[in-house]
Amino acid sequence: MTIRLMFYSGLICLVLLPLVSHAQVDHISLHEIETPERQPLSVRLNIVETHEQGQLYFTLLNRNVETTLDYQRLNNYMLRLKSPHYIIGQASVLVYEFKQNGWRRTHSVDISNSLKATPIDKKTLAKTTKRQRQCLLIREPKETLWSIASRYKEKWNVDIYSAILAIYKSNLSKFSKQHIGMLIDNAELVCPSRKIITMMGNKSAMEAEFERLNNTSPQ
Repeated sequence: MTIRLMFYSGLICLVLLPLVSHAQVDHISLHEIETPERQPLSVRLNIVETHEQGQLYFTLLNRNVETTLDYQRLNNYMLRLKSPHYIIGQASVLVYEFKQNGWRRTHSVDISNSLKATPIDKKTLAKTTKRQRQCLLIREPKETLWSIASRYKEKWNVDIYSAILAIYKSNLSKFSKQHIGMLIDNAELVCPSRKIITMMGNKSAMEAEFERLNNTSPQ
């Protein structure tokens, strides 16, 4: 009887182990900035993860603006991230992991340089931003985030909370103090990329994440 109990206990542990294991970034650091100064950013990062590869997304924080970075895995220990922008002065790559049914910012990698913004830089970056933001969401004057998401959720084939979070994650600078409940009136909103939309979870998880963000005090 004891042997049989031990056998079934061991079998249950083997079945449940994959369910309790979570991917986690143990280490991430700058490997190389591949592009010259004042050229669209391409950077390689070293990464070490626990367990399997997890769900991640990356943003560039530069000149008080946070924008989404495209990324690809070069191998199990290295990523390449790209942006149409170049960086001026203080800049960081922010790392978000999907944990406990929600996105959490877990790491920041400094990629600052000593450049100072010139009038030419400001014009160039403004043009780059304009090109990047050619896809804008339709928004009526003072329309709420919920209303905007309701319009697009069918088109994106997601639930309302996934649509809300996809818009929020793609437009962090358009929310006062980056709080999901404080969308700035009449701000233009960028269309979420297909990658961000597909990274959204199931409805219950996204609803929980929305409630968490909505109930968090503004920073």
